[in-house]
Amino acid sequence: MKIVLSLILVGIILFSVNAYAYDNKNNSNEGQKKEKLIFADAGWDSIKIHNAIAATIIENGYGYKTDIMTGSSPIVIRGIRQGDIDICMESWTDNIKDVYEPGIENGEIIELSVNFDDNAQGLYVPTYVIEGDKERGIEPLAPDLKSIKDLPRYWDVFNDPDMPNKGRIYGAPPNWASDEILRTKMDTYKLDETYDYFNPGSDTSLNTSIVSAYEKGEPWVGYYWDPTWITGKYDMTLLEDEPYTEEKWANGYRCEFPGVRVTIAVNKNLPEKTPEVAEFLKNYKTSTKLTSEMLAYMQDNDAEPEEVAKWFLQEHKDIWTKWVPDDIAQKVNASIVSGNKWLDTGIREFPQAFSIRFGFYVEKFVDWLTRHCQGFFDGLGTGVNWIVSHIQKFLTFIPWFIFILLIFILGWRMIDLKSGFIYAIMTFLIGTLGLWNEMMFTLSIVLTGVIISIIIGIPIGIHMAYNSKVEAFMKPLLDGAQTMPSFVHLIPAMIFFGLGTVPAVFATIIYSTAPCIRLTNLAIRRVPKEMREAAYSYGSSSWQVLTKVELPQAMPTIMTGINQTTMAAMSMVVISSMIGAKGLGEKVLIAINRTDIAMGFDAGISIVFLAIIIDRITQTISKKYKHV
Repeated sequence: MKIVLSLILVGIILFSVNAYAYDNKNNSNEGQKKEKLIFADAGWDSIKIHNAIAATIIENGYGYKTDIMTGSSPIVIRGIRQGDIDICMESWTDNIKDVYEPGIENGEIIELSVNFDDNAQGLYVPTYVIEGDKERGIEPLAPDLKSIKDLPRYWDVFNDPDMPNKGRIYGAPPNWASDEILRTKMDTYKLDETYDYFNPGSDTSLNTSIVSAYEKGEPWVGYYWDPTWITGKYDMTLLEDEPYTEEKWANGYRCEFPGVRVTIAVNKNLPEKTPEVAEFLKNYKTSTKLTSEMLAYMQDNDAEPEEVAKWFLQEHKDIWTKWVPDDIAQKVNASIVSGNKWLDTGIREFPQAFSIRFGFYVEKFVDWLTRHCQGFFDGLGTGVNWIVSHIQKFLTFIPWFIFILLIFILGWRMIDLKSGFIYAIMTFLIGTLGLWNEMMFTLSIVLTGVIISIIIGIPIGIHMAYNSKVEAFMKPLLDGAQTMPSFVHLIPAMIFFGLGTVPAVFATIIYSTAPCIRLTNLAIRRVPKEMREAAYSYGSSSWQVLTKVELPQAMPTIMTGINQTTMAAMSMVVISSMIGAKGLGEKVLIAINRTDIAMGFDAGISIVFLAIIIDRITQTISKKYKHV
């Protein structure tokens, strides 16, 4: 047996050595080591596809290695200006003027080509809103809706759950030029009288809001553009507007959006560093129709960008072979025909044949829940929205000076006079920064999330303490809830509840309930058995033992869990701005997208002040229970 294992080990070593030698030989054939080129990935699928096409040609045709750096549109453009990123295959120039145009003017960015400029953007609605859908049993909700100017008549169709007396128009992501344009249109067309302009936080959240509404057959109106897989897969109607003229556009954007120049932008050093790649990118040009075709292929075949790139290179040789010299085209064609080089990559990369797509089955399960349990989710959403709105109304009803006085008294009585003064000053400073209403909105979401987390967490924690099997089942779930990146919690919340306050609360509950459950379970288990036995010996019932013995003894640890739950809720509310939650987190997100240091500091320091106040007060309550 030992001889067999030794032979297998020797064989593996020899195979690895040969593969390494093969790899080095191939690399040596490329001559001296070349630069690695970094592509910008701003998050949407079309830029990923164009990245994959260009990377395939650059790697297999020109012999350069490539990599990708991810970020929002303004962030990656700033990365190009700084030299951290080399190439952006889709720069939507009108949407990122604040960072793009200064880069051009300063010579930090060079436009090599216009990828496409025949696109459209504006306010869209699902076509079933206008025409209905007999197959899905959907009646027309706004049969005469044709133009943006018709929207005020149908505000109740697009009702905003956070503002029942207005409709909701989903806007563009912050710091896109279209965001400012739409906000101006809201004023010039007087749409702000009947609609709330809703900040989706990111283009990903905007996509999710469309998918969620479309799959449920619900009304939706908001900003969108093409080419995207959304417009390729779903039947969407672009609302009409006045025909574009420069005069109307300059006078409050009183007309339709003009087509946007989507350019291939590179760092200023690229042409000198890799002139042949720069020449290739100068010739790179597609169209909205072609890009939509690739996006449709991606969606229909559940394909990765690299697979779409390979399909494009095989199906559209008449297009891309004009971008490069004949010898480069032959190299790229040869790489496509040869397929993947297993000897070159198979040892270092996990074989694709062994891949199991758990995410596919999770997605199917979520689709099933969305179709069959939507009434349940809608009911939950309505209840949570009612709680948040009433807490917010109560907080905003209190005069600002009374609220600050209450904070002072709370800090004084809970801790000491000095703390009361400090907390009152912190609260006053948030108001001086112009963020009082945002603080109240954030506080209402935090309080709602914490209250629901406590209602759920303490009973589950008690049940876990009484039942080891339940504890064994719950521990992996709690581990997952706490260790999974907080952004992931936003996904199910968006799918089931759309965007806005309600999904923010549910994401907060998912993330912040775990500490409450864990520490309640731990606290009950740590109650001395002798105390329980003594209570039972005097004829106490199980309920009496729990309420008179276990909970009082466990309360200090339970309060520590509530403190951790509160702080987790606070952090999650800030992150939830990415799915449209208003408040201080929204200001932070806008500041990041705009690279607005002043706004970011004001919102950030306000969050710090609020977190300190909440943390110190809940910690003090926990400590006081320990001495009871």
